[in-house]
Amino acid sequence: MKLSLGVKSDPIEYRYSFPWLFRLMADEGVTHLQFGSFFEAYQLPDAYFHRLKTQADNFGISIDSLFTAHRELGGFFQEDQEWQAVARRNFERFIEIGEILGAKSVGSNPGAVPRDLLGTKARGTNCYLAHMKELMRFAKQRGIEWLTVEPMSCLAEPPTLPDEVREMGEILSKYHAENPETTARVGYCTDIAHGYLNQQGEHGCKPMELFEATLPWLYELHLKNTDDRYHSTFGFEPENLAKGIIDVASFRDVLLCRAAEIPVKEMTGYLEIGGPKLGRDYTDSQLEDQLRSSLRHLKESFLATPEAAAAPAAQSPVVITGANAATTVKIAPSMMCVDPMNFESALRRVELLGADMLHMDVMDGRFVPNMPLGVSLIEALAPKTRLPIDVHLMVEDNDLFIELLEKSGVAQISVHAESCPHLDRTLARIREIGAKAGVALNPTTSLDALDYVLERLDYVLLMTVNPGFAGQKMTPASLRKIADCRAYLDQRGFNHFPIQVDGNVSFENISAMVGAGADCLVAGTSSIFHRGAGWNENIGHLRAAISSGLNLRQATLSRINRRESARLTQSEPNQCDTSKRVA
Repeated sequence: MKLSLGVKSDPIEYRYSFPWLFRLMADEGVTHLQFGSFFEAYQLPDAYFHRLKTQADNFGISIDSLFTAHRELGGFFQEDQEWQAVARRNFERFIEIGEILGAKSVGSNPGAVPRDLLGTKARGTNCYLAHMKELMRFAKQRGIEWLTVEPMSCLAEPPTLPDEVREMGEILSKYHAENPETTARVGYCTDIAHGYLNQQGEHGCKPMELFEATLPWLYELHLKNTDDRYHSTFGFEPENLAKGIIDVASFRDVLLCRAAEIPVKEMTGYLEIGGPKLGRDYTDSQLEDQLRSSLRHLKESFLATPEAAAAPAAQSPVVITGANAATTVKIAPSMMCVDPMNFESALRRVELLGADMLHMDVMDGRFVPNMPLGVSLIEALAPKTRLPIDVHLMVEDNDLFIELLEKSGVAQISVHAESCPHLDRTLARIREIGAKAGVALNPTTSLDALDYVLERLDYVLLMTVNPGFAGQKMTPASLRKIADCRAYLDQRGFNHFPIQVDGNVSFENISAMVGAGADCLVAGTSSIFHRGAGWNENIGHLRAAISSGLNLRQATLSRINRRESARLTQSEPNQCDTSKRVA
């Protein structure tokens, strides 16, 4: 069983924007969102939800699930058919919204029987089940895999007791088993803080009992804390841990020990809290601390491997193994392209994308007419990220900046041959401070500049635009220069040197760049940060372009090998030609 952590969006309703929540989640390394309903959602046009999905993608957030935040789909338990019609219409719209957002599941609690009409509970339950069977077909048509149901804490809101949970689960699962190709599955979204007390305040069912009853149909979880009477719910901040009764780790242990009984292999638990008192200046601002504190507790208590949420593993670079050697292409996002007002959020999102290193441009306003990032930012960044930092100096006094970077912990530093009068000494000093040394060449600078420093180098950076600004077009000779540089290094025995390319590394250019010999791509506004799509979609396009380029490179290598083989064959003497034998 793989455990994941997410957030339900309820506490931002009428308080904060979705981008505010996305940014916080990205900061915390939590990427799963459960969209909580609000009254206007059912009337908003499709375009709103398409924009919301793009916003989530831009922060690396996946909207995997939708679930009601109120009881607004509970009309099936009302005697008035008008209520039933509204509930059905809104439920179908909720499913449509799930399709737009790319969710796998859509859910709600079934509804509530009026307390003065409890005798209608059985009739209301049958009405609900009949509509659910039809909604299972509607969901399947819309690409939704699961419809989810939340057991509640009141007999007027079924299912509540374990027997009700089992009965409803069996009825709906049987219907799906009879119609597997035309219906979505039904599972439980179980709230670990739900239990049952009767009218006398006596325990009828504790949270763990209800939780265990849902296991054969369990799809997802709501994670929150409560008191011993299930009277109020809250998060997992230190002050609430003291008064709450929920031991999250015990629920986690049941999931792991009884995973064979559960119909899914990956379980997401969504933090579901209402937040502080809504609409008060002295309370609304407390929500951020509540969410962060609760998420950090859940990383330790719910996730089987807490480090998985705090530091997601980077994706491996795209690799191809050919006849000559294995080739890797690394992705180095150019951090000068992100919003400086939200730099840390952008950093977390880039980490989640699976980048290989962070490309940091340092300029002095003299060698190039720009000054986007400074040394102080790099010093602050190094202890905050697991990614290697790749520094590109575009300055006149390289030696000064290298000394400033000595204790920053950066992985590699490239300097421009055009601004280094003592290039050999400068490269040696970079290695002395523990970093890899690279030489950067402007578009018109000859490869001859590398002739007498190859022994000091670890990589070469080729500028494919004139340095200083993002958004420029690639210079016409760039692809030829990449190929020439690859041949230059190979012929001199330095075929292990990677070639980094920087400038207009676009979806249109990447394949040709990689095909020509580029091994590391400085990705900016024309690829990973392209405004035409979300960052997750962009990284997919980027990797596809890399794969295409590697295939192109392999085809080129194969042609070269065939030509070389033919040349060698032609140069060998024909052993059957006796005319040239000496008597």
